[in-house]
Amino acid sequence: MRVKGPLPVPRLEDLIANPAALSELPAEVIPALRGELARLDTLLLTQLLASANGQEQEEPQGDHLLTIEEAATKLRSSKDWLYRHAATLPFTIRRGRSLRFSDQGIEKWIAQRAGR
Repeated sequence: MRVKGPLPVPRLEDLIANPAALSELPAEVIPALRGELARLDTLLLTQLLASANGQEQEEPQGDHLLTIEEAATKLRSSKDWLYRHAATLPFTIRRGRSLRFSDQGIEKWIAQRAGR
């Protein structure tokens, strides 16, 4: 019996280098890829804005990076749930092995989900 685990998510640079591979992507990995794109877009925009202001900032102005405990409390979820879903949540910030969560990103995500 084969144990089915999570599908490996292809690297963005591999898909950019070979767009034909998009047609072979399983639908299950697309949300994770879109989450990575959203996080990358946020980080790039933050860097661009910081450069335009002539300053290097650790966090977007007015934003606060939350620890796993703080984010779990804010989302009323468990730390385990956050760890399992971090790759697909657009407000996740990875710095090396460190995992943080954008306070403003969580607020935006909650507002979007409330509008469903």
